[in-house]
Amino acid sequence: MSEESVSEPRHEVFERYTVGFTAILCVLVLVIVAILGPLGLGIMEHRTSQSGVYQTTGQDLANLLLLTPILLIGGVLHLRKRDSSKYFLILTSITLIYTGLSYGIGQEWSNPAYTGNIENYFWLFWAMIVGGLIIGMSSLSMFTEDDAPEFGRRGLRIYVILLAIFLLFFAIMWSSEVFEVIATGNTASGSYQSSPTVFWVIRYLDLGVSIPIGFISIYLLVTRPKRAYPIVLLFFGFFVTLGTAVNTMALVQVLSGDPEIAGAASAGLVIFPVLGVLAWAGFYYLVRDKIREKLGRTRTSG
Repeated sequence: MSEESVSEPRHEVFERYTVGFTAILCVLVLVIVAILGPLGLGIMEHRTSQSGVYQTTGQDLANLLLLTPILLIGGVLHLRKRDSSKYFLILTSITLIYTGLSYGIGQEWSNPAYTGNIENYFWLFWAMIVGGLIIGMSSLSMFTEDDAPEFGRRGLRIYVILLAIFLLFFAIMWSSEVFEVIATGNTASGSYQSSPTVFWVIRYLDLGVSIPIGFISIYLLVTRPKRAYPIVLLFFGFFVTLGTAVNTMALVQVLSGDPEIAGAASAGLVIFPVLGVLAWAGFYYLVRDKIREKLGRTRTSG
């Protein structure tokens, strides 16, 4: 019997390798999608408007620069039985699921004006969704209440008020476009008629998932920060990774001269960067004690 088998039960060895290799597999999937998509070779053709292509390019770029390194580090650390792996893995789960769903179902399937071959890459988006589920469920179970830091009440109160205000602005911005479409049949920029499917997919996901997750995170931070620490980290990982992707999408749209950045959507050029900064600030607030502890050990050993 090997030394690894003696020190670690077989089911835990299986789970460790499953989660570690799943994270690395998701890295490969994201890289393949970026290479084949509009950011790279353009072989993977999305059935969407030109604005949708710009947004996909921004999403792929953000995935390459942020999500893939986090997954790779988390996967390798987990395979090496490093406890710190959970702080990387937990950041990626919801964003993987969100991205797989939005890429897979946010296509203008019924519009003959859009051609493409995105259906040929179904397995890549399916892998994102399943990989996100595996990583999310496993990483949540890695945390205990002892991992949660001590939170300062005054600083926490100020932060959650700011985050709640801008989440509310985000909800109002998207809701106003929904009401505009219901009333007039289109948005001011014409984005709805050019890609109605992706419009509804994003509004349902953001108004039904992203924004409620934000308010749930705020509530848990205020009421039970220690017990809910891993769930809050899971949610903030989503804000950090997807928030960065949304801002990258907007940047690509602006640099490409996308006319659909107009009307209510133009407010996102202010709201999204602020939410992005608040997301990163909140994440740092949640893990700063661990960072300081790690730096302290590094200085001591040096």
